[in-house]
Amino acid sequence: MDTKILLAVAALHVVVLVVPGPDVLLVSQTALSRTRRAALLAGLGVVLGIAVWASLALLGIGLLFEAFPWISGAVRVAGGAYLLWMGVTLWRSSLKPGEASGLETAPASDLGALWRGFLTNISNPKAAVFFGSVFSGVLGTGAGSGMKLAAFAIIVTLSAVWFALVAAGMSTVPMQQAYRRARRAVDRVAGSVMLGFGAALLATREHGHG
Repeated sequence: MDTKILLAVAALHVVVLVVPGPDVLLVSQTALSRTRRAALLAGLGVVLGIAVWASLALLGIGLLFEAFPWISGAVRVAGGAYLLWMGVTLWRSSLKPGEASGLETAPASDLGALWRGFLTNISNPKAAVFFGSVFSGVLGTGAGSGMKLAAFAIIVTLSAVWFALVAAGMSTVPMQQAYRRARRAVDRVAGSVMLGFGAALLATREHGHG
């Protein structure tokens, strides 16, 4: 097993993880407005979504998307609409008095937080393209099942560690107190970013060219 290749997979995935996106925004917003437990569960939902996309990439879903672009298009439209809905929800919350966050309109149950995290990640079919490029480009087409499974384990483990750190760091008392003081502004910024992500996803062409 080539350690250098696996380290390259790890480094590439870390770069993708730390770049702010809908997943990081959701977990951070949940940590600020709710509890650490809810944020950890939202993060777990994101990790489950990553595991699904990585598994599908191993099974060759990229080839399926190429053969049937409408499947990728359908996922993209549904995902874009979902992110737009989240953005509108946060903006509507920012216009209301009090301290309630927009994300509190969703079920506060453990399953609700988990499901929201999963939907936020699974709504972006670009993840399949990324993992497909990792498994075919970085590992190579001749990589054995052991190498692919090792890369899969690295991706899932790094994702779990990263989102646990985000949930823990953003759910500290000082961070939550600062959020309560600036809730409206924070929700408006978060809502605008979600709207931007959703619009960008909807504007993406079928084959992933902007």
